Amino acid sequence: MQKKGLYFILLFALLGMWCKPQRVMEYPARLTFVSGQVMLNNTPAEFGMLVKVGDTISTGAKSAAVIQFSESSIISLKENSSFTVDTLVATKEGDTIAIKQKLGSSFNKIVKRGTNYSITTPTSVAAVRGTSFLCTIGDKGSTIKLSSGRVKIIPIIKGEQKEAEAIEIEQGKKVEVSEKGISVPVMLTKNEERELSSLENIALVPQIENQTVIEELKKKPEAERPKVVPVEIIPMLEIAETEVEQKTIVTLKDIERRYGAISVIETTDGKTYTGAFAQKGANVKIFTPEGTITIPSSKIASVSRYRGEVK
Repeated sequence: MQKKGLYFILLFALLGMWCKPQRVMEYPARLTFVSGQVMLNNTPAEFGMLVKVGDTISTGAKSAAVIQFSESSIISLKENSSFTVDTLVATKEGDTIAIKQKLGSSFNKIVKRGTNYSITTPTSVAAVRGTSFLCTIGDKGSTIKLSSGRVKIIPIIKGEQKEAEAIEIEQGKKVEVSEKGISVPVMLTKNEERELSSLENIALVPQIENQTVIEELKKKPEAERPKVVPVEIIPMLEIAETEVEQKTIVTLKDIERRYGAISVIETTDGKTYTGAFAQKGANVKIFTPEGTITIPSSKIASVSRYRGEVK
């Protein structure tokens, strides 16, 4: 009798091990770039703020934000845009992230293998794995422009997802989704390809879940933090999508607003650069209207204050 009881105890213990439920853990995201008027749940947002399930992030005019989900994904909000986090969980198999976009445009970059990422608009659901795409909500519906990978698009008609009418589009194509359904996929224009290619350079901040790392970064001047958004890309986020092509260069005013004081940097080989600069290890990065230049610190001959008009 005792042996029989012991047998059943061992059997139930083994079954418990085999049937142990998968561990599901909700984890936070963080704001890694804030420019202009950015709100987190109607409170002014700052670098490093936590973003949790149920939170809403919105941007005003001439404003932009980047939110990073652990090491999995990045979503970049353009001006006059808004989204809410619906799901944010991690399992052994991968992360699951679900976003509900309400307004404007977002660039979504999924970098971690196995991540299940979806973004819902009033007229569509875009479900992806390892993909980068731009999602824009307009008066007549939403537009999905695919930079890399593949994306499955499910139309929402009269508030109901129509799985049977879903399609999958490939890299370099776009579709429009309205109450009437999904348009025929067409190729991106050259200007759209260039914009998406530039937005791919938005970067992750290492160790984003480490609170100590974030607190240390907060203490540093903005110019000394990891560069999430290269200066030349900022105009693509801060101005309306229809205006992107009209602004092809970055001005000194743009650089001053993003990085602070404007300087004149002279190098030992006789070159002169005007812009903002930041020390990064043994190198110096100089942010100019012509682009970002990286040179060894040893080649800096002098740095002086720019005394011309900043415009």
